[in-house]
Amino acid sequence: MSTSSFVASQNVYDWLGHGIYFWEYAPFRAWQWAKSKHRDYAAVIQADIELGHCLDLTDIEYTEAIKLAYERLLESFFEKNEVLPENRGGARCLDCLVINYVGEYIMPECDTVRAPFLEGAPIYPGSNLLTQSHIQLVVRKSARIRPDLKLLLPEV
Repeated sequence: MSTSSFVASQNVYDWLGHGIYFWEYAPFRAWQWAKSKHRDYAAVIQADIELGHCLDLTDIEYTEAIKLAYERLLESFFEKNEVLPENRGGARCLDCLVINYVGEYIMPECDTVRAPFLEGAPIYPGSNLLTQSHIQLVVRKSARIRPDLKLLLPEV
């Protein structure tokens, strides 16, 4: 497999915008997801990724850029008498639109997007720690994926 085999997700509900989605240092969660989606055809690939210019949402550095993108989109939709998409359940259409806007108009040098993804049930009653939380990484420019890929076995 080569890095050119990756297909970028282009769904309107991709929470971190369009690109190639990865789990960062979460091979067990990746296997869990792959098995639930592809059963006997599941596979997990380990890839080394150079973040380059990363819209890293694990810190507050880009909070203002995201807020600015939202405000510009809100104004644009208002001028066209249209309604912004909404996030509903697992479909994060508004987040996708905002992150794509940041990557296209505010930070066009953006190679990757990185953010915590909090999901699953509480690990124990009253906990804010969830069973399936992980960091997701989206590669917007596939040249950031290094060619030395490795197929992980189910035992990881």
